[in-house]
Amino acid sequence: MTTPEENTATVRELIQRVMNEGDIGFAEKTLSEDYVERSPMPGGTADKAGAIAMFNMMRSQTPDMQIEVEEVIASGNKVAVHSTMTGTDTMGFMPGMPPTGKPFRLDAIDVFTFNDAGQNSEHYGVYDMMGAMAQLGLMEMPAPASEG
Repeated sequence: MTTPEENTATVRELIQRVMNEGDIGFAEKTLSEDYVERSPMPGGTADKAGAIAMFNMMRSQTPDMQIEVEEVIASGNKVAVHSTMTGTDTMGFMPGMPPTGKPFRLDAIDVFTFNDAGQNSEHYGVYDMMGAMAQLGLMEMPAPASEG
């Protein structure tokens, strides 16, 4: 069984190599064969192949994507990460949306679970999609509620 520190190092390397550098092969080695994606992309599958497809899609849709790790909390076999993704919408923020050519910033919280062999066996994430879409002009943000 790996330690929380070892799992944290794996997550940091996964973010750097796969998301920032496009080394999808590293994900192939790091994700377990029985990997479960709890936040699959629309139309994607919740398995290792679906996660690999999601990584490829993200890299192709936002070639200048960079993810900065803001904070990490690790305990037992879980690692929680608050990160910020920046990039330029060059191919459409999501399938079916027109490209805007605008830069965006997206905040995220991800939780990674590791198995006894030190492989990432499960993931779920929460992303500020509405905030990013508002930055790109793809939707209007509602006006703040007035205090009564």
